[in-house]
Amino acid sequence: MNKALLVARHEYLFNVRRRGFLFAAFGVPLLTIVMLFFVFSATTEAETNVGAVGTVGYIDLAGVLVARIDEPDYFAAYDDEATARAAIDAGELGAYFVVTENYLETGAVNLVASAGVPEALEDAIEAFLAVNVGRELDPTVRSRIGAAGPFEMQLLNSGRSFDQENAVLSLFMTPLIFIIIFMISSQTTSGYLMSGVVEEKTNRIMEILVTSVTPFQLFAGKLLGLGALGLTQVVIWGAVGALAIPLTQAGDPLGGIAIPADLVIIGLIYFVFGYFLFASIMAAIGVVVGSEQESRQYAGLLSLGLALPLFFMFSFITDPDGGIATALTLFPLTAPSAIILRLGFGAVPVWQIGLSLGLLVLATIFFVWMSARIFRWALLLYGKRPGLREVLRAIRRRPAMATSATEPQAQERQTA
Repeated sequence: MNKALLVARHEYLFNVRRRGFLFAAFGVPLLTIVMLFFVFSATTEAETNVGAVGTVGYIDLAGVLVARIDEPDYFAAYDDEATARAAIDAGELGAYFVVTENYLETGAVNLVASAGVPEALEDAIEAFLAVNVGRELDPTVRSRIGAAGPFEMQLLNSGRSFDQENAVLSLFMTPLIFIIIFMISSQTTSGYLMSGVVEEKTNRIMEILVTSVTPFQLFAGKLLGLGALGLTQVVIWGAVGALAIPLTQAGDPLGGIAIPADLVIIGLIYFVFGYFLFASIMAAIGVVVGSEQESRQYAGLLSLGLALPLFFMFSFITDPDGGIATALTLFPLTAPSAIILRLGFGAVPVWQIGLSLGLLVLATIFFVWMSARIFRWALLLYGKRPGLREVLRAIRRRPAMATSATEPQAQERQTA
């Protein structure tokens, strides 16, 4: 076990200093936050800059605006729509709205503009109409009608609550952030493991390594070392995000991304077992295929398991307890992503979390055991790509029998 820990220490220290890892750990989250800052800033500016529209006309066919209470200085009354349309054509107006005759019954308002209008203009129109419809009320009550008050949305199935402005953003962004972090981190570390195995086997470094450590110690050390590397990346991303997001001063959009504690705890548990599952499979692929380019093709197909729940996001939103969401939660390859999506959109029954995690743990143990068998058997095979039947026979054999297949080839190379 000490030798496995030495291998783990070497793998961790070697890969943590890689430029690619440092960029992925620090550069990617910082660039993402900077990009989000500019996107949200530009969007906020576009949605709140009412002055860019210019003068806004209105035609009151319902007679609810005769008092013109709290009329914005950029509003202008017109007698008919034809005059307002001519003013737009002449460049005197940027937009106009028509309060229909049956407004008090239907609430219908028609907005006409030469181009897109910011959301703030729609809010101003609604507030202007609200205070004038209630003009007979007390001024304090009337001003209260026109002002937006605190609004909170609470999900009964999960107990989570959001303010109105950030509800949708929090609901979607929280699970997506977790899934993206998990996918990038697990694929990065698993890719290091797979490429390292392929490189060491191709350069025949494996022949030297197995004289000092057993194949299982080598395999276990690589898994543990790169697993610690993946956790390091997750911690760095979390720390960079926690420090950088408030400094962006991008306002409520980024500030509304709330990450519940239960999602963090369960997400980390699924990350650990999900990493060992994917890494063990990728290591087996790398040692059997022996070509880095071909190994990456297989790894890309395997990674679809993590992204598969995203293709069914509509089902997770509309029916989080339905058959598709439940099946993806229980299937080990899709469980890490599916459970995060379901926890983000609602509550998941405790028995499903327990069963899903249990199946993931069993699948992880099985694939680690199976991959260790394949790793031990295929470690010193050169010049011949084993077929599926040979791989299955190696899995079923006892360790001594599995390794004996490589001994003649090793002895032949030594005599040569």
